[in-house]
Amino acid sequence: MHRASSAFLSSKESDAKRKTAVFKEQLSTDPTFGYEFVGFDSYPGIELDDGTGVATTQLKATSRVLSALDAAGFDEHMKGDKSESTTLNPNHALRLGIGQCPTYGCPYLPSDVHFNEQTKLALEELRKKTIAEDGKESSLLKTSGTETAATLTLIGYKGGRMEDQINQDRAFCLSPFMYTNMKDGIKDQPVARLLGVFDGHAKFGERVSEYVVKTLPALLGKKLVAQEELNNQEIGRILQDTFIEIDASSPAEPSGGCTASIVLQIDSNIYVANAGDSRSFVAVHVTDPISNVETTHIIYGTREDKPHLSFERLRVEAMGGNVYIPPGGKGTTRVLYQDPTTGSTSGLAMSRSLGDWDAGDVGVVPDPTIAILNIKDMKSKVIEKLNTNCQNKSKEVEIDPATGESSPSSECATFGENDVKVFSFAATDGLLDYIPENSIADHLAKGLYHNKEAEQSIHLLTACEDLIYAAAQGWQEDKGGRYRDDIAISVADLESDP
Repeated sequence: MHRASSAFLSSKESDAKRKTAVFKEQLSTDPTFGYEFVGFDSYPGIELDDGTGVATTQLKATSRVLSALDAAGFDEHMKGDKSESTTLNPNHALRLGIGQCPTYGCPYLPSDVHFNEQTKLALEELRKKTIAEDGKESSLLKTSGTETAATLTLIGYKGGRMEDQINQDRAFCLSPFMYTNMKDGIKDQPVARLLGVFDGHAKFGERVSEYVVKTLPALLGKKLVAQEELNNQEIGRILQDTFIEIDASSPAEPSGGCTASIVLQIDSNIYVANAGDSRSFVAVHVTDPISNVETTHIIYGTREDKPHLSFERLRVEAMGGNVYIPPGGKGTTRVLYQDPTTGSTSGLAMSRSLGDWDAGDVGVVPDPTIAILNIKDMKSKVIEKLNTNCQNKSKEVEIDPATGESSPSSECATFGENDVKVFSFAATDGLLDYIPENSIADHLAKGLYHNKEAEQSIHLLTACEDLIYAAAQGWQEDKGGRYRDDIAISVADLESDP
């Protein structure tokens, strides 16, 4: 599929400019602690758009996905048909001790909290079981997570028989992400993690989201090890290239696509890449060393790529597309395109995605927005702000009305490295439409950083389950049981030993 060639440059000169263009970094600041980080839009701009963000025949022919799967140790059976869920499914053999893991590690994959009976029973047992005194991770749900990394899902309901429903959401969590194993001779293994969610849509969206889960870690890993030295601009380029190449090679015909929202950690650096209306977040959990009061704060969250956003709408309309905006501003804005399976006009509720080739003809692109954060710098700024706030508060005095004597209003704690924890999570809109992001972060932190002495301590997996059921209840109350979107979440602590 090709985007209308008249809308963008196609000369060798524009192609060269696009490939050598430096991402224009924008400085952003967390409003709570004043932590500064950089981000950029990997889309080159309309003036440099040479169409390589679309699944062109040339790009398909040069795809390196198969060689990346080879490097990841996938045999022919593990590769399977691109349109089938043959390898990485919630109960796949690689997590059950049969066969072997990919060279980059075994991914945790989401199992259904309600309609998978084994998972449902395991979660019930996990709730009843007290946290082991030795701190060992639970072995109940080997396919879906531990106390420091987890992912779960719930199939939606779109009408008809429940047994005919298809869950188009996918997710993974690789902790650790051992991508350096994909190349011989690399001795140093960085601390690395990779997590993400992928919300499929259109008739065959589950084929695209399944394909992305299977191929993205392998392709990203191969691109990372191919570089001798990695800086932020280079990793941004690798993330962009990975999204574009997976978009081009995905099983998107005749109709299918998915969002992609991922978090890549390499040592202290965090790279967040997003295309679509799923979202990823980086958060800190703070424990007061004197009072033990715990608070959670989101430092960064991706935007939803919606067609009504000014730059997104400008691109779509420049490519000959139309943006539908509901009357009164209520409802979802959409990019209008012709669905090849029905011949009728359809509306895509996002301006960026993987797959969706027909929508790509009218300005929907796979290029992600990217943010770069640093764990050490983030913690340092958070600790500095906490200590400054506490010192300022300690200067305040309270007057005893009976004696007239003054005393400090509160005892001032000195926050240190161990009092601030950093974690990340990603979720599809099936969860985010009904649960506020701060509530999600608060509850996940309870699972990640539970007090083992407390009777009400919860496991990370059951924390994910709680959030999924809460969102499902929101759908039930809002839609009366007539509709519920698929739900998926993935989460990982970014400082524990992976």
